[in-house]
Amino acid sequence: MTLEEMKDKAILKVTADNPNCTGFKVAKTYENLMDGTLITVAFVPSGGGKEDSNHVHFGKDDIRTYRWHSDALNAVANYKERSPFFRLLALIGIGGLIALILVLIFSILLGVLAFTSSTQNPVNTSIVDVIKLSFTLILGYFFGQSTKK
Repeated sequence: MTLEEMKDKAILKVTADNPNCTGFKVAKTYENLMDGTLITVAFVPSGGGKEDSNHVHFGKDDIRTYRWHSDALNAVANYKERSPFFRLLALIGIGGLIALILVLIFSILLGVLAFTSSTQNPVNTSIVDVIKLSFTLILGYFFGQSTKK
């Protein structure tokens, strides 16, 4: 659906919800909000006076109308990201994500070094010690940050 079609549908939806009002027009358009588009439709109430507005959100699955600004703000505030990666990023932050990646890399590297035979691949013990120390340093930092909170 194009933006112009969304604007037309929003005006029709707000007109149906407010039958005695006049002067329906699109006031603002917010694209890429809550996996969709939020359109604000302004109108003049039947008794005249101050201009009022409704918000219509065109999501991936449905169309929702918000009568008050606070309802739209509440929906935005309580919106949860659908992508698991971004949910994880919001939960642990970028520092935690980097620490998680490093812990996984060092764990795999230590597992490979633990199961390789020293006769096939003589491993320098200083490399293993550096990896072990790095691993414990990252774990200490990660758990230290979590206990600090």
